[in-house]
Amino acid sequence: MISLLSNGHCLVALLIAGGFASLICDAAPAAPKNGDMAYDALIKKYWDPEMKFFRKEERGRRKADFWLSAQLWDTVMDQYDRTKSREVKRLIGEVYDGFVKEHPDWTTNKYNDDIMWWSIACTRAYKITGEKRYLDKAKASFDFVYDNFHDSAMGGGIYWINERTCKNSCINSPAVIAAVRLSILLKDPAYLAKAKSLYAWQKETLTDGTGKVFDNIEIEKETGSPRIARFSLTYNQGTFIGAAVLLYQQTKEKAYLEDAVKTAQWTHDHLCRTEKRILQPEGQGDGGAFKGIFIRYIKLLIDDCGRREFLPWMMTNAETAWSNRREADNIMGFDWSAPTGPGIESQTAGSAVTAVLVFGDDRGKTKKTKR
Repeated sequence: MISLLSNGHCLVALLIAGGFASLICDAAPAAPKNGDMAYDALIKKYWDPEMKFFRKEERGRRKADFWLSAQLWDTVMDQYDRTKSREVKRLIGEVYDGFVKEHPDWTTNKYNDDIMWWSIACTRAYKITGEKRYLDKAKASFDFVYDNFHDSAMGGGIYWINERTCKNSCINSPAVIAAVRLSILLKDPAYLAKAKSLYAWQKETLTDGTGKVFDNIEIEKETGSPRIARFSLTYNQGTFIGAAVLLYQQTKEKAYLEDAVKTAQWTHDHLCRTEKRILQPEGQGDGGAFKGIFIRYIKLLIDDCGRREFLPWMMTNAETAWSNRREADNIMGFDWSAPTGPGIESQTAGSAVTAVLVFGDDRGKTKKTKR
């Protein structure tokens, strides 16, 4: 059902489908040229072609952090998916080469989610380029984490860090995504079985059935009892959606799709601000990358599963982020609902760029996404 009303500044459409409501401003979505402008601004401001690395800050030569470099690499691939540019494809290789030079042995990183983000991105790079080095690295990285840090404690799941203190959504849902992709690329059903098992644990342990995804579970030192941290973040919501969508596509079991829809709806209702339902700011640092991850995976739900009731909401987020850019250099910040200030870190800017690349060009057509 669609109803229209005016708020004095723009025409607003209230779209209701399957219990979902979204406010849509009649302002034009970010045009294709704006996607290019946003991407070009990111590269100009943060990419160092000599180091072959993204800088962390607007000034200086500090390199982006390990896991955040994977998100920036994904943003480069977001641009490739929409343009098929040879120059962007070349940059995919340069980002990887520079990172591997800096971090030749990923197993020395104690954060298992850092490694898994790179495994996911490597599967995507392989799909784009066909270069086997990416698939080999994706497999080796997933296998290292799963084989060494998955056990039956707390019911299952993978530990966040190698000290084995807690099991988090930020490692387990990404591990599902990586495992499903590897099952497809390697034609190995063992990875799909691992994905299904990890997902079942994640759903049972770190969700409550409403669409809310909890952050982690750990054993309290004082009591020896498990304790769940029940706060929610946009990236955990997004990766749970992505995991559910990929499993639905491989199994055709409707429960997975229902989980994805419920999780998207909960995010809309609880992790957004203003009447436009703009995804909440989560700061810079790690939080600067969170919304871009959500964007990337809800795209799968909208495009590959036809859940278009979420499309106007995402288009409005992209348009609002772009409208609040710094016009002097087209950099966007961590609060998409407010004008962008100084001192924006690369992963924060990249998160907003992903929104404009993924949803800013969408004119209502559903496009298949490279998974």
